[in-house]
Amino acid sequence: MSYTEGVSSPLSPPSRNVPLAVQVGAQLRAQVASGSWPVGTKIPGEHELVELFGTSRNTVREALRGLVHAGLLEARPGDGTYVRATDELEVALHRRIENERTEDVFEVREALEVHAARVVAGKAGKDIAAQLDALLDERDAAPSKELYVERDVIFHRTLVAATGNPLFTDLYNELRLEPTIVAGRTTPGAAFSEPSDFNGIDDPHRAIVAAIRVGDGEAAADAAAALICRSRNAQAAPPR
Repeated sequence: MSYTEGVSSPLSPPSRNVPLAVQVGAQLRAQVASGSWPVGTKIPGEHELVELFGTSRNTVREALRGLVHAGLLEARPGDGTYVRATDELEVALHRRIENERTEDVFEVREALEVHAARVVAGKAGKDIAAQLDALLDERDAAPSKELYVERDVIFHRTLVAATGNPLFTDLYNELRLEPTIVAGRTTPGAAFSEPSDFNGIDDPHRAIVAAIRVGDGEAAADAAAALICRSRNAQAAPPR
């Protein structure tokens, strides 16, 4: 697929009241926001963009500078320009959250995840429960602590995404979950070091899924709160 597939070309009809650089920037922004240029990918070079939009190189450069300044693009000298984020909200949240205290992240996680568990249990049912269980099976089979944490993060983000609320999901996805995830197994296949025994289920992740499966929103919320409490306590415990 061409980098420029789906981009309007040339600008037609250009608005005399809006600078060309702003119009070019708006089309570039649309490509980023729509996912046509995914985060991490390199966008077309200046020469290709000049030909596409039928404008001057200076106009294209000004449009690119605006998106770099907004944090949506990243210019890498000698390499090119890459997509950094899909919108300004993502940029602002990332800057705001990246250096927050772990306890602050725990508090936000608790507020969002408890609500998400309740909502998902109330409307999603068995299909999402099966998907979440499969993700936990993959997590538990992880051969290393790093992969365990990575798959645990996927579980949490999938749970929140199942609310069907894109703004809620975007806010949650900006949290750095890794420092607040407890790698519960010291070795693959080992028992959890600090089981919660929530309603007879050692892993509160599984308790959340069990509640979702039967549509019990309050039980799902309670299990999510227990999970955060367990993780917070494990983080606060002195190393052994």
